[in-house]
Amino acid sequence: MLGYCGVNCAECPAYQGTVGSKIELLEKAAQAFSNGADSAKEWVCLGCTPADQSFLAKPCAACEMRKCAIGKGVQNCAACADYDSCQRIHKILEPWGLTQRMGWLRERFKALQSSGG
Repeated sequence: MLGYCGVNCAECPAYQGTVGSKIELLEKAAQAFSNGADSAKEWVCLGCTPADQSFLAKPCAACEMRKCAIGKGVQNCAACADYDSCQRIHKILEPWGLTQRMGWLRERFKALQSSGG
């Protein structure tokens, strides 16, 4: 499962800790992604999609990219008409190592659009 920004939730320690009932992975996520500012319980997460997901890590629930994608009704940021010019997504892609994955998704989305699919 991919988040709106292209993060693979299955690789995320917060998601893994939640579905595997492993508090040590939730603690790892809290330390890695918020320098321990959030408790492990605030990292319980089942991924940011679908839009009505209730079990979200605290930072994921506040994610501006997620809110934007939901507001625009797109399945993924790569499917957004504003993708190429969006500063919000592009400042996240490289540091998180998502440039290649989102590039592939964008290419596939454009191909589907042009084929009418």
